[in-house]
Amino acid sequence: MGKHFVKTLAEKFARLKHKEIIIAVIAVAVMLIIYFSPRGGASEAGEEATRADYCAKMETEVKDAVRVLSGDKNANVIINWESGIEAVIAYTVSTNKDSSVSTPVVGTGSKPIVLKEVYPKALGVAVVVKGGGAVKTKLDIMNMVSVLLDISPEKIAVYAKK
Repeated sequence: MGKHFVKTLAEKFARLKHKEIIIAVIAVAVMLIIYFSPRGGASEAGEEATRADYCAKMETEVKDAVRVLSGDKNANVIINWESGIEAVIAYTVSTNKDSSVSTPVVGTGSKPIVLKEVYPKALGVAVVVKGGGAVKTKLDIMNMVSVLLDISPEKIAVYAKK
């Protein structure tokens, strides 16, 4: 593209009316292309890696918090997770007189559009810590883990190290 092409294009643009509308249409088109472009193809292996990363990160954060709260640098935390990441997919609903049909909205690459991903929820937690037999320590740990993982305290077991 030479200087002549750019100059000619600039002259044509200068003669146009409603430049703001044209710029807005171009901006919307670019945003739609970016939004619907493939994002690296999430495969089952990629989903499992993301799940493992999330679970490991949360387990590390809970373990660090238990260690700080209890003062035991060797506290152990084991978290039991439900399986998999749940993808919430966009659907279109067509209704007739007698029925309605839900169809997944497909983006580029014939993959459904994912609105959000719901990560696994902790099902239960076991904590082994020095001083875990003390009622105050046990309750403090149970309350903290309950808040961090959004699970009921009944699903958290705290044990004393021997």
